[in-house]
Amino acid sequence: MANHDEEHLRRFLAARRRNDAQEMRRWWEELVVDFFDRMDGLVAAEHKGRLDADEHELAVAMSMTRFAENLETTFDGVSMGQLVNACKTLARGICIDVQRKSVRDHRHEGASLDTGWEADPEERAVPQWEAKESARRFDAAATGAEIRDFLAWALPQIKEERRRVLQLTFYGAELVEIAEELDISKQNAYQRRTRGFQDLTKLKERYDA
Repeated sequence: MANHDEEHLRRFLAARRRNDAQEMRRWWEELVVDFFDRMDGLVAAEHKGRLDADEHELAVAMSMTRFAENLETTFDGVSMGQLVNACKTLARGICIDVQRKSVRDHRHEGASLDTGWEADPEERAVPQWEAKESARRFDAAATGAEIRDFLAWALPQIKEERRRVLQLTFYGAELVEIAEELDISKQNAYQRRTRGFQDLTKLKERYDA
């Protein structure tokens, strides 16, 4: 299980070389599941405590939705390192977007929204928002409120057994913890999470139509 992501990426790249869209989608969906725990860590590393627990959860959900929907077609790398770097960029932009939305919602006043994010970790006393980068990477639809609306609409439409796994996943539970909580095997939890993300991807297409 330890190298699932490497194998799934290898199969995805092979399908891409063959222009086999069906197989590309199959193995990308596996990568979506593989990357949830990693994405949770990347989001945490990017915001470094600037987001509260709810905002962190939202940023992870947004990052995974964008990973599932867009990165398959925009990722042009050939290695796991390149994919991880692409996810870092994705997570960074999402964190910026979530925190910008939070500031607008709460009408906070304070330091400039353009300071802090590019500083060294020791110097990051104030958030920096990089509005231009955020706007370039994420369109206006990728706002916190809209993602919340989407999840509120989509989750009730997913089968209960898959929905429960997704909810635990969004709270940061790993596969072993999910399996223990639901009293199922790790493989069963893995399958339910895979299918749950597949359901979310299809529902997002309907939601945006």
